[in-house]
Amino acid sequence: MQNPPMETQLAPGFLIAAPHLSDPFFRQAVVLLLEHDNEEGTFGIIINRSARITLRDVFEELKIDLSPEWTDESLPPVMEGGPVTPELGWVIHSPDWHCEQTRVFGGTTAVTSSREILEVIAHREGPAVWWFCLGYAGWAAGQLVGEIREGAWLHLSYEDELIFRVPPAERWHTAISRLGIDPLCLSPVVGGA
Repeated sequence: MQNPPMETQLAPGFLIAAPHLSDPFFRQAVVLLLEHDNEEGTFGIIINRSARITLRDVFEELKIDLSPEWTDESLPPVMEGGPVTPELGWVIHSPDWHCEQTRVFGGTTAVTSSREILEVIAHREGPAVWWFCLGYAGWAAGQLVGEIREGAWLHLSYEDELIFRVPPAERWHTAISRLGIDPLCLSPVVGGA
């Protein structure tokens, strides 16, 4: 297996859980990797795991009134963004809407963590496409590169299509196939020279 990309190339990008990764939280996870610094650590949001809570529940908890145009069927699922701070919400969205808390990654994907974006979404305004996630995934300084070298994660270059055009349930298989890999052919043992 090749060495991981240089640290500056990891983010923005995607981490794809190797088929043998057995951690129940990260099994077949696709992580939108937003920040990586081998000295400071790494920040990402899982984009393919639905949470048990609904968006209607989130809006009710926050006391934000939903437009009657929103039906339970039209509200997208809430994503489990990661095990860290699971009560903190993030909206991954197209960059056609922004506020002071918005950060744009790769030129085509924005991330906002604010009540303001939820209020405009509740009124069917705001970004054209979006996903709401709870929590995030984080790695300590140097930890992620070590996990990649051990074969726990594969890296895919950034592309917005995986987030905005591929359904969440299909993201892991789509991401791993874009690497030209058949998951059944991967060995759980990483060799060294």
